[in-house]
Amino acid sequence: MSVPSSRAAAALQRFPGRRDGHHTDADGCEAGGYDAGECETGECETGACGASERERLLADALLELAGSGGTGAADGSHPKPAALAAHARRRLAEEGRRCETAVHLGAGPGGGPAPYGLSGERAARLRLTERELREGPATETLRTGVALSSLPLTEAAPGWPRYTPMALEAGVRAVHTVLLPGAQDAGDAGTQNVRDAECAPGAGVLVVHLLDAEPLGPAAVTALSALARACALGLAHESAVRRCGELELALGSRVVIEQAKGVLAERGHGSVDDAFRTLRAFARSHRRPLHQVARDVVEARLLDPPFQRRAGAPPYRRRR
Repeated sequence: MSVPSSRAAAALQRFPGRRDGHHTDADGCEAGGYDAGECETGECETGACGASERERLLADALLELAGSGGTGAADGSHPKPAALAAHARRRLAEEGRRCETAVHLGAGPGGGPAPYGLSGERAARLRLTERELREGPATETLRTGVALSSLPLTEAAPGWPRYTPMALEAGVRAVHTVLLPGAQDAGDAGTQNVRDAECAPGAGVLVVHLLDAEPLGPAAVTALSALARACALGLAHESAVRRCGELELALGSRVVIEQAKGVLAERGHGSVDDAFRTLRAFARSHRRPLHQVARDVVEARLLDPPFQRRAGAPPYRRRR
């Protein structure tokens, strides 16, 4: 995502190793933000320029997460959770925190794989570990609906006896989780911290794998909560659009089925209930969707038995 700022563009030219105003440190973590020393005018001696740029980047991230996104892949990977994971890691890197992030959603559309997003290979390995062992920060947060606040792994060992050693071996020293509110909670007004919301059906969790045990500061916690809520809004919007399409399709199918029942009743097939049974039996025996059979009847493409005009029925007039 490009940064709409001439100062950011100038910084990218001065620091060619940067992307979107961020550089990569020796450990592979993105760092970012603009401090007083990076301001090309030299007027930001107090670091106000860096704070302003971080706020701009956060606002851009919130707009991106709350907007429309692409569809997920067959394995469950989804661009919206992936964007949340990337923005969360970047926001913490701006404060000098080394971490990797992952987003786990509680359920996939139509019972499919649960969508997820990852910021790096370490987060990918730990996600697979949680799936295999059925224990860990995401599993517990989704199960209890209670977020974890910068929990050192040494304190989590009793609850995750198999997960903890693997996470420590991967370099993780603490975990922090943020709940994504469910669709019914995502649009609530106010500034309620999503960490305090109950994990509604279909909600998810943002997991921060910290490479040190220092707790996150209030500003970081607030930013992560805002990012999580924006992502939940975006996911709720996608769900609403998908549901609207399904309802439109169902309504169209229902209308054509009712029309076909009327046509068959007009052809002397008894009541509309009798006509519906004829439609349903034909669709099942020919393994065709009911609404397709109904449309063929309405458009006079099915005139042979069992849809023929029966003796005594009035002449059929093709509908326009």
